[in-house]
This record gives sequence, C-alpha cells and structure tokens, in this order.
Amino acid sequence: MASPQDSFIFLFLDGVGLAPASAQNPLAAANAIPYLTSLLGMPLIQGCDQQTPTLLCKPIDACLGVPGLPQSATGQTSLYTGRNAPEFRGQHQTGFANGSLRPLIEEWGLFKRVLQLGGTATMANLYSPQYFEAIANRRVRYSVGTLLTLTAGLPFRMQYEYEQGEAIFWDITGDFARYRGIAAAPITPQEAGKRLATLGGQYTVTLFESYLTDFAGHDQDIDQAVRVLQLVDAFLESVITHLPSHVTLVVSSDHGNLEDLSTKKHTLNPVPLLVVGKAAAAFQSVTDLTGITPTILSLVGQSQSGPEKWQSILQSLLKSSLPPYKTASSPEKKRAKSSSKSPFLGEIRRGFAEQLANNKLLKRSLNPLAKTAPPE
Repeated sequence: MASPQDSFIFLFLDGVGLAPASAQNPLAAANAIPYLTSLLGMPLIQGCDQQTPTLLCKPIDACLGVPGLPQSATGQTSLYTGRNAPEFRGQHQTGFANGSLRPLIEEWGLFKRVLQLGGTATMANLYSPQYFEAIANRRVRYSVGTLLTLTAGLPFRMQYEYEQGEAIFWDITGDFARYRGIAAAPITPQEAGKRLATLGGQYTVTLFESYLTDFAGHDQDIDQAVRVLQLVDAFLESVITHLPSHVTLVVSSDHGNLEDLSTKKHTLNPVPLLVVGKAAAAFQSVTDLTGITPTILSLVGQSQSGPEKWQSILQSLLKSSLPPYKTASSPEKKRAKSSSKSPFLGEIRRGFAEQLANNKLLKRSLNPLAKTAPPE
C-alpha cells in the first residue's frame, strides 16, 4: 500500500458547471448543498473562490480553446491525462473513448503514470460481469475511466468487494445496482463516503466516478436535480469527515450541464475545482482540465522519488507531446471516425431508457448530445 505521505482521492462528478444564481440553477437552491455551502461560505455557483492551505475552490476552463460545447469523452480524457484531448482530436467528442483517444490514455493515463512513479492506484467503482460481456459482444465500448484502469493493468472491483465494503456504484447508494441485480441492498450516502475515504487512505490515487449530476441536468427537472445534489452533498460530507490526514480530496467535472436546466445541452461554463486536504494549495495554479493530473503526479513524484529527481521527470513530461490527431494517416482517421459512430449507440440508449423508466431519480435524457451508458 501507499506511503501515508501524499495520497489523493479524485472524485469525478459528471456535468457540473459554475453559473450565476438563477431559478434554473439547482446549485443555488437553499436546500440543495447545505454542507458544501457551509464549507465554502457560499453556494457552488459563479464567483465561488476559496483558497486556504487546506481548502481550494475555483473555476477552471473546460473548453480548452476548441470551438463547440465541451463533451464527455474528450473532457474526461483531458482530466485523467493532463493532455488537451479536444485539441488532439480537433473537436470535442462525446460518448465513449474510442480508438482515437486511446493513444492519449495509454501514454499519459493517470493510473499508469502513478505506477511508474512507484505509487499505487485503484478505481473505486463497482463493475459487473454483464458490463464486460457487453464489451466482448460489442454492445458497448469502454468509457474513459474504464480504459484508464485497463491500460494500467489494474483489477476492477466486482460484487464481492462491494459486499465487503470495498467498492461504490456510480449512483453512490447502489440503488440502480440492486435494480439491475448487480449488488445486494443499497447503502446510504454516508456509508458510501466512508468507503471512499477508507479506500483513499490505502492507495496513492483513488478514482471514483459518479454520473448522477449529468443525468439530472439532461432531465431538466429542478426537483430531481435538488434531490441528486442533496445526495451528493451528504456523500461529500461523509468523505471529508472520514478523510485520513495524509489524503487530499480533489473534486472536478468534465463540462457544464446541471447548473443550467434551461437547456438539455452541455454549456460553455467553467467547472469547479474543489480540493480539500493537506495538498490543496498546490492546485492553485490549475486553470483548466489539463492541470489536475500533472499536479497530482508532481506531488506523487516528490513523495515517491524526492523533489530533485521528480523535477527532471516533470520537465520532460511537460515538454513532450503527441502529434495532433490530424497528422494521423488517412486509414487511421477513417477507422477512428467510423468507431465514433457505433451502430450500437441507439441500442444502448433504448435499453437504458426502458430500464430506468420507473425510477425518476436515475432517469436520464437520451438526447443526441448526452453521454452513453456509464460503466457498471
């Protein structure tokens, strides 16, 4: 297990941006995020800027200089690699991390780089045999987080680990996992937070992904959005309450959505970077999605290798780059483009629509810009 000097929990909340207070912004609702509002001294909206030695909250850019609305695949790839994925692709890419993004993840993935520095890493999310069966049968393709784990050669957490308290489902409580027959009785957000904090104390980097916020944004239902935020708020309170002293919690998102229920589409708004713990001040210089992973790696490198050795490693990392996507050969381009238009996309959406029809909390919008089914 990791040294108790510098460890990190990376909590990914899908589709959360920062916007002004309005009737269409559930983050501004008085009863939505009481714990976070108390912690930050204000709601998680535009203007939220808090910097102390152990607490940081600031807006960071999700557009990355590429025209169009930020999307899931390129946004998450940028978060987990520190590379500008939409610039590499020449566009923002929604849905799965298909072949065109895999080179970035294989070369620059956070988990693989942590292992190379002598640290340990884990994905806290619960997976199921059905998910990998669907992958094998080409009914779905890998998510960015799944590829991050796979390319690093790390194991996935399965049902027996969930039952032992060592995994969390993407909906935090596991209600949907029980509905699908993947796991047993659901847990409270408080228990889920305690699980994540405990795992975070055992590894150098622990990643957990939740998609509830993005689903609520696409559904454009203010009451549902507030309920989702209350659940997330209770979860975050528990994580922070149980956070070991050597662990820093990093929370961010891939694009805006939930903060503006007037539209089903993603937004151009910045996303929040919330950091709680001993290393919070080190993230002050992060300005966009590409800054989080290099900062984590810098701190891990100093802890594992000593500051002088790490400085040379960091400099080489920052100077090196992959060629832009447009320089790939024509056949490679065609394969990548065709892979982003999978005929299974409609089937996945229809299947999830049917399964979630009777569960409003977990219901999601299936519009063309929404992300495809999350891993399970």
